[in-house]
Amino acid sequence: MLATKVLASGITHLTDARYFASWEVDYLAFPLGDGVTEAISWDYLNALREWVEGPEIVAEIGRVDDGASWTEILATHNIKTVLLYEDTADEVAETMKAAGITVIRQLMIDQFQTGEDVQATIAEHPTTDLFILGLEDWVTYQDVAEGAILSIEALDQISRTHQCLLQLNLGGEDPKAIKDRHPIAGFAVRGSSEEKVGYKSFDDIDDLFEGLEVFE
Repeated sequence: MLATKVLASGITHLTDARYFASWEVDYLAFPLGDGVTEAISWDYLNALREWVEGPEIVAEIGRVDDGASWTEILATHNIKTVLLYEDTADEVAETMKAAGITVIRQLMIDQFQTGEDVQATIAEHPTTDLFILGLEDWVTYQDVAEGAILSIEALDQISRTHQCLLQLNLGGEDPKAIKDRHPIAGFAVRGSSEEKVGYKSFDDIDDLFEGLEVFE
C-alpha cells in the first residue's frame, strides 16, 4: 500500500492500468470524449475495467460544456468520479455534483503564474472536491522550493485551504518527506504511450511509488 493518496490520469492501455493498479493507487482516470486528446472508447474502457480492481475509475473528460448529458452518460457506465480541466465552467461541475458525482479538476501551472493567480483560478471552481496542481515535466520540487515557479509558501497556503494533489518531477526528493512537509492530499501522475504493445519502462515514476510504499 501507499503512504498517501495517488491519482493516475491519462490511462489509455492495459500496461499502464495494471501497473498503477498494482501499486494500489486511489484513482485511475481514463480519457474519454471530445474534450481530451487521445481519448479511448467506452467499449475499450469497459474492457480495461475487467482487468483491474481496487482503484476508483475516473472519467477524464477534460473540457466539456453540457453537464446534464455527461451526467447521464456517466450514470450509464456506473462512473461516480470525473476529472475536468480548469477551463470547464463550474456550472458543469454543479450539475454533476447534484447527481452525486465527485469532481476532480486539473490545473496546469506555468512559470508566469503566482500563488495568487492559482488561488483566483481555484476560487472560480467552488464545486470541485479535489484539485490537481500540475507542473510541467521539467519542473522539479527543488524549483518550487527555490521559488523559480510557484513557491513553497504558495503551495502550503493553497493546500491548507483546498484538497490538492501535487503533480511534478520529484527531482530525486523523497515523496514521503514532501508529503510530511506540506499539507497536500497526495500526488498525481500521468500515463504515457507504450514502447511496444504490452511493454513500457516506468523508470520515470518508479521512485515515487517505491518512496511511498508502506509495508504492513
